[in-house]
Amino acid sequence: MRRTTAAALAAVIGLPVVIGVSASAAVVGGTPGPGLAAVGPVSATNGYPTWYKDKNGLRLELCVAAADPLCPARGDLPDETAPVAFPDNYPDEAFYSLTGAQVDTAGAGLARLDMALEGAFSAGPVVDGEQVVFARTRIKMTNVRNDTDYTFTTPVGTKTLKANRDGLIFDTEDIGIGAPGDFSGALGGRMGPFLTWDTFGTRTDPALKGDAYVGDGITDHRIKGSPYGTNFFRIQGPGVNPSATTDGCPTVAGPVTDCIETNLFTVQGKVATTSGVSADAATYARSSAGASVVDVYASAEPGEVQAIEVEDASGAVSFATTGLTGADGRYFARVAASGLPTKVQVSNVGDVPISRKTATVVDRVSGTAVFDNDHHTLSIGATSSDTYADPALTAVGFGSLAGGTLVVEHLGAPPVSVVVTSAAGGSLTIPVTVSGAATAPIPVRAQAGPDQTVQPGQVVSLDGSSSRGTILSYGWESPSGISLASPNTSVTTFTAPSTPGDYELTLTVTGPGGTTDRATVKVTVTEPVVAVVANAGPDQTVRRGSVVTLDGTASQGAATYAWTQVGGATKPAVTLTGAASARPTFTFPLYRASDGNTGPLTFRLTVRDSTGALTGVDDIVVTPTSDTVVVTSARYKGQWRVDGTSSVVAGQRVTAHLGGLAGAVIGSAVVDAAGGYSIRPAAGPVAGQGATVVVESELGGISTPFTVRLN
Repeated sequence: MRRTTAAALAAVIGLPVVIGVSASAAVVGGTPGPGLAAVGPVSATNGYPTWYKDKNGLRLELCVAAADPLCPARGDLPDETAPVAFPDNYPDEAFYSLTGAQVDTAGAGLARLDMALEGAFSAGPVVDGEQVVFARTRIKMTNVRNDTDYTFTTPVGTKTLKANRDGLIFDTEDIGIGAPGDFSGALGGRMGPFLTWDTFGTRTDPALKGDAYVGDGITDHRIKGSPYGTNFFRIQGPGVNPSATTDGCPTVAGPVTDCIETNLFTVQGKVATTSGVSADAATYARSSAGASVVDVYASAEPGEVQAIEVEDASGAVSFATTGLTGADGRYFARVAASGLPTKVQVSNVGDVPISRKTATVVDRVSGTAVFDNDHHTLSIGATSSDTYADPALTAVGFGSLAGGTLVVEHLGAPPVSVVVTSAAGGSLTIPVTVSGAATAPIPVRAQAGPDQTVQPGQVVSLDGSSSRGTILSYGWESPSGISLASPNTSVTTFTAPSTPGDYELTLTVTGPGGTTDRATVKVTVTEPVVAVVANAGPDQTVRRGSVVTLDGTASQGAATYAWTQVGGATKPAVTLTGAASARPTFTFPLYRASDGNTGPLTFRLTVRDSTGALTGVDDIVVTPTSDTVVVTSARYKGQWRVDGTSSVVAGQRVTAHLGGLAGAVIGSAVVDAAGGYSIRPAAGPVAGQGATVVVESELGGISTPFTVRLN
């Protein structure tokens, strides 16, 4: 399918399902240094960047000529006999730069290196708007030893790899595929500076057509350009050299058999002949008398003198072709127009062929947006540069401007900015400024916690941490007979007195400027309980998978609580959350009868008084309910189809067995929102005449045996 005159180049062509990493912020600094320097403007012809430039200033373009022997690697054209035309007769992939090398290895193996800056399409076929460019580094080596390290030294860096398939190393790195229209990610790839024949730049190699190309795309040749000085492809590893006597790496110490290298590469790349141009904006102003001027903004390659022109592209010539002036890549012209053009065409006439871009002519919108914090109103004011037609202005999300103004009342909070659009095409994002007084801080509010009932001698904890506002200090006050451990912190404790009664404690919080607030909490000390009685609550019946709360608050004389699960080995173990509290929780497990787990779960509550001397014990049994599982259809003809329903619509999993719960598993499925299930395994046990199916659920349900229909 691919058009290449060198079979080795085919190894790099093709956009895989690998999604590259957008690395627009990962350009390595230094001049020269690893990575590319810049990407050119997008071509109006094919939607790709006009060029990529390395840090030595070399620019390469995408080579997609119908018949260019020096750019042999590209995707096929739908019609190779016709000229290239985007998108109908265009390749699905092409290259700015493509460099490859290969070397024979031991055991009739082959090591292949490909380094490319490639243009392709995100979905595969040629579709305008899906253009992507990525930097690819691919290493492939066959007949390798498994679980063995091999070190690959390349012009773009060094990697140590192991076989990722039996006897094969296949490593691909794609960097640069970002959002549609963003071609900057490839700047952070391993490509750069561009690799070239070592004769490039001398203008003495006739094969390079006066240095119009960096290589001929097919001939093995020495290269230059590695930022690391490694203009070779070297593999080091046990027994990699196919020759036991010929040293494949004369400059590397070590056994002859453990190294092989080459300094010959195929190189493809065409030097860019165009700088390109970007039509950044075209705005107009029209007076009340109808006189128009058009401001045209453009950009091109900085550091070079460009010849940029603009002409009317709306069909009627309202102004003569005009040159733009500028420097450092920025160009501008103010054009007087006899009418009002709708489009302009910006051209870089110094390019061969000429680069052209069009821009829609729109009005320029100016304005302000102010939010009054005192009255919660947003005032928007805007004007259009077209004072003749006075086009309608709209604040996006807020409404139309009447006479150039709009006041939005009762606005809870202002936006960061407001976008004002014009019916003449212009738009403006206006930062919102804020006026008025600062927002008042939240006043301090004291929260002393809920009232409590305790036993004499019990340690009582008071918690004021739920108090609100900017709190600078806490202060607890207690009645006579109660000594607080830390009265000036948010949380404090004390030991309940031996005398029963109601005790009121007060929390005072202080905020900025001396503001204060107070709250009280009542602690009731009851008569001492002589006996300690554990009460784990009544037995419960619950559904598997639900959260269960155990309740020991009815216990008497309890200062501490301890819950444990009791039962035999066939009981599934659960995790109790809050096992040392009066009301712990756990999630009743999902399990099937065929797993060997049976019966309800039992939990034991042990309570002790404040001294730890008196103890009470009580058990509670939690029994799971079961859903009702029905088989409505069971068929087998080399493949199983088991359908049915569950009485519980909960997304639980059901499992089908051949013959009974102890039989072979046919497959599983999840009950859908309507209570149905459908088991369609890719493989399963073989059913014979008279076979039956039993289906069990994680919620405990077990169907009656259902006879399998063989068809």
